[in-house]
Amino acid sequence: MLNIQSELGSSSSCDVGSVPFESGNQSINVEESADDSPTVKTSLTRQQLSVLVIVNLSLISLASCYALLAPFFPKLAEKKGATSIQYGLVFGVFNLVILITSPVISILVPFISSKVIAATGVFVTGTCSVLFGTLNLSPHGTTFIVLAFAVRIVEAFGSASMFTVAYSIVGNEFTNRRATALATMDMSFGVGIIIGPSIGGVLYEVGGYMLPFFVLGGILLFQGFIMMFLLPESECIVENTKGDFRKIVFNSVFLVDMLNVLTTLLFLGFIEATLEPHIRPFGLQPSILGLIFIICGGFYAGSSLIWGCIFDKFPTSLLPLFISSAFCAASFIFVGPAPFIPLDTSLWLVIFSQIILGIGIGGKSIIGLNHSLRHTISQGLPDNMSTVAIVSGVFNSVNAFGSLLRLYTACGCSQPTELKTKQNKSMKNEFQSFRRD
Repeated sequence: MLNIQSELGSSSSCDVGSVPFESGNQSINVEESADDSPTVKTSLTRQQLSVLVIVNLSLISLASCYALLAPFFPKLAEKKGATSIQYGLVFGVFNLVILITSPVISILVPFISSKVIAATGVFVTGTCSVLFGTLNLSPHGTTFIVLAFAVRIVEAFGSASMFTVAYSIVGNEFTNRRATALATMDMSFGVGIIIGPSIGGVLYEVGGYMLPFFVLGGILLFQGFIMMFLLPESECIVENTKGDFRKIVFNSVFLVDMLNVLTTLLFLGFIEATLEPHIRPFGLQPSILGLIFIICGGFYAGSSLIWGCIFDKFPTSLLPLFISSAFCAASFIFVGPAPFIPLDTSLWLVIFSQIILGIGIGGKSIIGLNHSLRHTISQGLPDNMSTVAIVSGVFNSVNAFGSLLRLYTACGCSQPTELKTKQNKSMKNEFQSFRRD
């Protein structure tokens, strides 16, 4: 048994003693401390450690491949004669496919090996990444667009399979500390989104357009084989789940939780559309500008694990959700800043707002998922992989839907910098005049 101290996993009450015993998938040692109070030490089993390492490494690679398109594909598409609308739809169809397929995949989890679904999803995503690297060899025009759409659609199906089943496997493996375990997945995905373009940029300078997709896609292919042979098979009891999907989805509390998750994507869409025009007057170098844009994602990834631990400690409290929502609200108040804030627009204020926004959306996403899962189980549904799969499938669909709405948010919220600046100054002057009166 690995002697790795952790709060993850399931725990069990027992009599005080010095003899270790096994409880489910968790090894627990109970000893007498110096003050005669019992000390409980928990350690991850080999299976739990394998699940965490393999799943999280795969999510980092998958997120890195997903993030490769934004910096490199538009330039190639324009060379091939595609319009911004056409290659924008190539980006959008990814989320559309995940929106449609994630619930379907979640229903299939009890009947198909979760390991097979996850490994197949990773393998398909890696293959499509490699194929995307060959699109520079495609003829110009319609052929290029059709091939890009076809590869992107299949890649989205693979990603949806991995996302949905990964949450199910980890959620089924860790019961008492489920929120913390699931939070590691969000953290890993955030890390992949950040490092993907950086690694891709270096590879692009070395070998051109094809090399980033070949290398990261090849890593995913290797991880797909690793998952097939080394990922433990999680137990899933096949039960009559007829009606469970509707019972879960059409619950009012569940819908509110998913709406809470959806707002995080809308917040990000608004910031993506308006932040660059807002800070353009500072005349920042592109490298500094890029760093400002990853601040939010970095703090989202870093805070996810903390929010997961908080939920595990206080699973019935809604205070963490209110705090994370307050962080998001404060971010939008200070980024301007709002007319009633006696401060001028400054770079440090923008950076501060991005930090608290990242922390806030991390809490809203992690707590929304775990609260919906906890409420679903409290309504009488079994605490097994089938239930976790349905909740995670809907969660992935909501995230995909939110990502689609971000595109419309970006179009609707952007406006010329000069007009926005004049409006902001006018509102400040009016508010200050009101206070003097």
